[in-house]
Order: sequence, then C-alpha cells, then structure tokens
Amino acid sequence: MFKKILSQIGIGAATVDTRLNAEHCEPGGVLEGVVHIKGGSVDQEIERIYLYLNTQYKQESGDREAYVSYTLDRFSLNETAFTIPAGGEREIPFKLHVPFNTPLSVSHSKSWIETGLDISSAVDPKDRDAVTVRANDRQDVILEAMDTLGFSLKKADTEQLPGRYRKDLPIAQELEYSARGTHLAHKLDEIEVVMLQDDHGIDILFQIDRRAHNLGSLFSEMAGMDETKTMLKFSNRDLEDRMLVKRKIEELIERTV
Repeated sequence: MFKKILSQIGIGAATVDTRLNAEHCEPGGVLEGVVHIKGGSVDQEIERIYLYLNTQYKQESGDREAYVSYTLDRFSLNETAFTIPAGGEREIPFKLHVPFNTPLSVSHSKSWIETGLDISSAVDPKDRDAVTVRANDRQDVILEAMDTLGFSLKKADTEQLPGRYRKDLPIAQELEYSARGTHLAHKLDEIEVVMLQDDHGIDILFQIDRRAHNLGSLFSEMAGMDETKTMLKFSNRDLEDRMLVKRKIEELIERTV
C-alpha cells in the first residue's frame, strides 16, 4: 500500500524513455523510434501514451519578446489502456510524419519530441528529446540559390504569421540574410526569407530591406518604408531545375532594388 502511495506522487512510478532511430529529420519526412516504458515498484495502468512534436516561436509584446512553445503535431500511440507490471518493460515502435513547415534547426530555432504517459491517479511521467531538423531536398534548392548569390545567413527565428497566411499555419520560420559581400551590398541591407511548403511546391515570401544613403532614405528606413514584401511560387517541378530557381530569385531581387 505504501509503495502505491509513493508511486502516485512519482516515487517508484513507471518511467518513459523515447529512443529515436536518428536524431535528425527533415520537413515532410518521417521520424522513427520506440517508446520504452519501465514499470516502477507497483503495477500501473497506462491510459494513454502521447507524443508531441514541439518547437518554439518568438512572441513580441510591446518592447518585450519571449520564446513560446508551440505544438506542431500530436500523436497518441495506443487506443486502449494497458497495465505495466512492477519492474516490467515494454517497447512501442512509432513512425511520425514531420510537418512540412517544421522550422529548420538553425540559429535560435529548436524542435523536440515530448513523450508522456497518462497514468490513472498518479503523476504523469514525461521525457523530452531534442530533434535536429535539416532542410529537405526542395528547401535545399532555395538555400543553395541564396548562398550562390552571395547572401549569408545571419540568423533565423520562428514567428507568428500576421493575419494567418494559411489557416493551418499560424507560425513560420524567417531566415535573415545579409547582403554584405554581394554586388548589391551598396543598395541592400538584408533580405528576410520565409519558405512555406506543401505537397505541390514552395511559396517564398521575401522582405527586402534597402540600405539608407541619404537623409530622405534614412527617414524612410526609420518609418519602415524601405521594406518591400514580395513572393515567388515554385512548383515541385520548378524545384528540380536549380538554375531556374536561382535565376528567378536573382531577377526578383534585381527588380526590387
């Protein structure tokens, strides 16, 4: 009886450990592994095993900013409850599909798997595992084009999308590139790029910031009037042609400045 009371407050209770087959994944890909459950000092009924794929985004309020957790997707691994006996062990394999717009693991952007057990009348054990998100083949075409054009990645943040660009996508990752070192450095300050991918291709949102050269352009910069927002759409077929993608991005930037 005493052991049961202790397990209800988390002492000697069942534990959970998620073991990933690989510590990296890519948007639109698959993340595989097993959830390992080890029984505690008494039998316990596991009502539900859940997995959350989480990330964080920057939330701004006035002069303050903070990083807030956001669940990209959630999964339940069991449909019926089961009992894990005292000292017993059980492994449950899983295969998760990673959403297309999961932020890449660069700069301040982080993602992780959170695993938990729902145990009746007890503290729910949890586990957290960092996941490295690498660009998929189609995203890599965009990143390569920016790199070939001489733009260097300064930082990346995930932020709320103003006005909900898509209903299913309240946040998106913004990649901030410096124009220093390009032939446009005297005209441009930086370019911010947002890649929004689905089954058909990638929409790229650009915010192009011009460099201030005189008092008039300085006041425009201070007022945010030096920023131009525009967009390119690439189908999956387009993204098979790296030269086409590079040329269209270059042409758009040249037209803007």
